[in-house]
Amino acid sequence: MVSVVMYAVLIGIALLSLWWSYQRNQVQGGRGLPVGFTLLEIVIIAVVGVVNGILGTPNAVAGRFLQTFSGTYGFLLFSMIAGGFYVSAPLAGYIVRKPGAAMLSEVFNGIAQLLTGNPNGVVALLAGLLQGAGAEVAFAFYGYRRWTLAVVMLSGALSPILQQAPEAYYFGVGPLGLGYNLLSLVIRMISGAVYAGVIVIPLAQALARAGVLRGTRLDRAIREKRSSWEPGANEPVPPPQAA
Repeated sequence: MVSVVMYAVLIGIALLSLWWSYQRNQVQGGRGLPVGFTLLEIVIIAVVGVVNGILGTPNAVAGRFLQTFSGTYGFLLFSMIAGGFYVSAPLAGYIVRKPGAAMLSEVFNGIAQLLTGNPNGVVALLAGLLQGAGAEVAFAFYGYRRWTLAVVMLSGALSPILQQAPEAYYFGVGPLGLGYNLLSLVIRMISGAVYAGVIVIPLAQALARAGVLRGTRLDRAIREKRSSWEPGANEPVPPPQAA
């Protein structure tokens, strides 16, 4: 019962934070943000989430192994590889560049983990929702208009923020004290930032160059940047000469 209430409260906080960020961005941007997804974008979000979810199941098994054989240090060691669970949200957000993409990708991530035998069961699905909400806030804070390495890494770092408390409760490390759990959170945030920083932008841009992401906002941004580098791309066209 306690865990159900905890998850309900945190999910409520996640949704409220997303609403606040969205409203803030509308005021700052001077116009509403596009929230509708095309079929292509939904497919990309789903594929990114499912692939990360399939890879997340062995990561979860490794985490259980570390916790079983490493005593009180096990959860901290598990936190070091936890960033592997968070990649789909920054990646989907960076590619699609619309509100909700990061969060939806983590939901697909959780579903894939659940269906591929994650030892944590339905908790993986709930964790995915909370991770996606944390990652989404990073993009929302900058109005879904800033796509630098720093923002991508921030998205990875914020992924475990809402998940940490129920995770500590579920794995029974809450009684180890506030200092222990804060250290675990810091390690997870660093892990999320590192995984996102190393994987997201290089992988997304490689996929874009291969033509896989054609039609996405990332693809258009890359094409616009490339055209601006071409000689004479920004030079005015001379008027026709009189006969």
